[in-house]
Amino acid sequence: MKKFVPILLLMSFLFTLFSSAGHAAEVVPKLYLNGALLDSKVAPQIVDNKYTLVPIRLVSESIGYKVGWSSATQTVTVHNGSDSIVLTINQDVAFVNNEQVKLDTPALLQKGTTLIPLRFVGESLGMQVNWDQTTKSVQLFKEAEPTPTPTPSTDPVVTQPDGVVTDISYDNENVIIIHYEGSAVYNQPFKLESPKRIVMDIPKVSYSDTLLAQLGSGQINLEVGEHPYLSGIRYSLFSSSPATVRIVLDLKADADVDVMNSALGEIRINVIDPLPVQATPTPTPTPSATPTPTAGPTLPANGVYSIVIDAGHGGSDPGAKGINGRWEKEFNLSLSLKVKALLDQESKIKAYLSRPDDNYVKLEDRVKFAENLKANLFLSIHANSNPSSAATGTETYYTRASSKAFADAVHKQFAKATGLKDRGVKQQSLHVTRETTMPAILLEAGFLSNADDYKKLFDESVQNKIAAGIVAGIKDYLKLS
Repeated sequence: MKKFVPILLLMSFLFTLFSSAGHAAEVVPKLYLNGALLDSKVAPQIVDNKYTLVPIRLVSESIGYKVGWSSATQTVTVHNGSDSIVLTINQDVAFVNNEQVKLDTPALLQKGTTLIPLRFVGESLGMQVNWDQTTKSVQLFKEAEPTPTPTPSTDPVVTQPDGVVTDISYDNENVIIIHYEGSAVYNQPFKLESPKRIVMDIPKVSYSDTLLAQLGSGQINLEVGEHPYLSGIRYSLFSSSPATVRIVLDLKADADVDVMNSALGEIRINVIDPLPVQATPTPTPTPSATPTPTAGPTLPANGVYSIVIDAGHGGSDPGAKGINGRWEKEFNLSLSLKVKALLDQESKIKAYLSRPDDNYVKLEDRVKFAENLKANLFLSIHANSNPSSAATGTETYYTRASSKAFADAVHKQFAKATGLKDRGVKQQSLHVTRETTMPAILLEAGFLSNADDYKKLFDESVQNKIAAGIVAGIKDYLKLS
């Protein structure tokens, strides 16, 4: 980016001039490249009386870049073989050669055309930008690259990958995290024996130049600490035509995986118990023994239970994107507010929100909030997503054994209220349910990637029913019904 610093200084002056001149006359600017008019069905636009946006595909392809579009992630990828640019609609950050760059204003999608800030065009594509006051037009200039003399080749045509993996890591939550740019849709993981392992392929996806250099013609191994099932992680470029990334999980014993693909360019793989958690068999009571009923937490001295309602994601972390465009963070907050409103009517329960509005809150800060309150319960609200639009249903997660009864009580009412498939109560190591010390659970209300689930979850009346079901489950667990 250093070679574009002089352009930045020039751009600051030009955009001030262009913005004031353009708005005073209320004209739609025309766009020229090396003196030739670039004709697009969507003309350049001025946003907030301040920023000029131009069609990225028209400009980029005119100077030899290729442009890819992923409707699933609303992501545009611009590349020329050596440099790459990744932008996401309605987000004010981009990635230029894997480095994050702040945009003046978010990229927009209008009539199927992506518009981006003109200053970013100058910075990222190395173009000179001038404003012609006489013609009320933007003049772009790009020095032509020397064209090498083509040599005959018998090599097969290599299909350009849809996405690029930039990093694969194993974090302190025992989760394998795959960061990617562009589009990445993984195949269903499969198991192999002798030795035991789980394999997951991501077709039409390659690695960044950095990772390819590290891989060479072999593979990369990640170290794994103490884990009941996982002994090692390795990955390689399984195929180059088409490009296919392969992840192999070496196992100590039979296990399954839970895979989630985030809208933020992140695939998370959890290695989990292959069997449902089995309850410890209860001995047959002798005539002198009296079964003790399961009890909720001890009633606090003030006679009021405190509970933290945690709306997942938020702010710059939107969570999963719904099949019809709305984000998970919106659903999470809406349902959390409804649950709190109902709990506020209960004299023996005091509810607190870890995220009362659309702000980003770190996972550790959510835990600290609950711990500082010395809350009796912690309940996190989420919605699910899956590459397969057929996935549907409601799940409840817990980590510590002390949270199992809370999970069972809430899930029974919560799942029934959604009207969706009951996928059961599951044990998994999640940060907010693992690091808290009070009974803590995480609810997945349904799949935003499923049309029917999505429609229900964003229905106000259904949200009210779900909120009532959650509250009923909380009261059941606390023996307040």
